[in-house]
Amino acid sequence: MPDPVEEVGLRLNDPPPHVWHQPIVDPGHVDDYDGVVNDYFLVRTDHVAPCGTMTPEQLRAELVYSHRWWAVEEIRSCAGADFFGPRRLGELVVPLLAGELPASPISIGP
Repeated sequence: MPDPVEEVGLRLNDPPPHVWHQPIVDPGHVDDYDGVVNDYFLVRTDHVAPCGTMTPEQLRAELVYSHRWWAVEEIRSCAGADFFGPRRLGELVVPLLAGELPASPISIGP
């Protein structure tokens, strides 16, 4: 699991539930790699201002360009050049917000 202190400055006492697993095999997805594996964890917290230990340049090197809070309806209605990873985030997050955690990580596909 990645260290959330690096990216958003959030310290965790216990490992969060691992909710989704997403392998992507695509040689063009990330330069010099034949794909990626994304693992998603549910972290419940009060509002925090993202302030991690990585510099903006280090975040960009990790393909992280910004942070912000989004409401579910904003995610569902987002249009334009921006997109979410996973692409079905607006659909996938609803059961989690209702308290329905999977017993093991759900494979969400590419």
